Amino acid sequence: MNLYEKILDLTRENQLFVIATVTKTAGSVPGKIGFKMVVTSEEKTYGTVGGGEIEQQVKKECLHRMSTGESGLQEYILQEKKPKAKSPGEAQVIPMMCNGRVWIFYDVPALQTPVYLFGGGHVGQALSYFLAKLNYRVILVDNREEFISEQKNPYANERIYSDYIEYAAKLKLPKNAFVIIMTQGHGFDYEILEQIYRRKLTCKYIGVIASTSKATKLLSRLQEKFGKKVDLSIIYTPIGLDIGGNTESEIALSIAAEIQAINFGKNAPHLRT
Repeated sequence: MNLYEKILDLTRENQLFVIATVTKTAGSVPGKIGFKMVVTSEEKTYGTVGGGEIEQQVKKECLHRMSTGESGLQEYILQEKKPKAKSPGEAQVIPMMCNGRVWIFYDVPALQTPVYLFGGGHVGQALSYFLAKLNYRVILVDNREEFISEQKNPYANERIYSDYIEYAAKLKLPKNAFVIIMTQGHGFDYEILEQIYRRKLTCKYIGVIASTSKATKLLSRLQEKFGKKVDLSIIYTPIGLDIGGNTESEIALSIAAEIQAINFGKNAPHLRT
């Protein structure tokens, strides 16, 4: 597999990685302009920036930049002397016999924010359409085989055919994830919520499509199960912003707008009880 195919695969899988590229050289150095190395969050490397000690330093820098999310240029001086601590923007000395300089650009691609969508019905299909235009990755889960087809739900990034409760029981939620619950049955909706709370999963937002009366019952059941002090602050039900409209597309638009508002920390007219 060539390096660009690997980058494409990592992007499709929404995996964290950094691309280090040699952009400029001076004197004798092991790498040439255009040399690239990809480092993943699992510390695997693909490609090269020249090998030797500089490659080890570049790998460390890639891992550091994964934690900060910052792209940028770094200069390295390759010479036989003990390296000194570097300040931001300063060249870093690497003990090598080359006696040259190399400039590495670190590109940290932004990950898509994961949205776990339970239920691929009409509103779910419309919601996936809107989220596909933004920087979100939709993971669709449905227990109806016909609803996880690409024909029925073409805008979902992943389509998973599974029992809702079984999937929720093993779900690993990133802290920045959004969860949307809009299955074909009220019982499914509550059981998914219960699994999330029983397993003490944390995420940024849980939205449940519901009428005001259904929303009240769902929240009351959670309090009965987990106590009155259970934290319900991340649950948004009824779901969406109060922007008007009751068609499938209008409801989906209000949900997408709510997700966007929460993701960027903006105040908005929520419908939640």
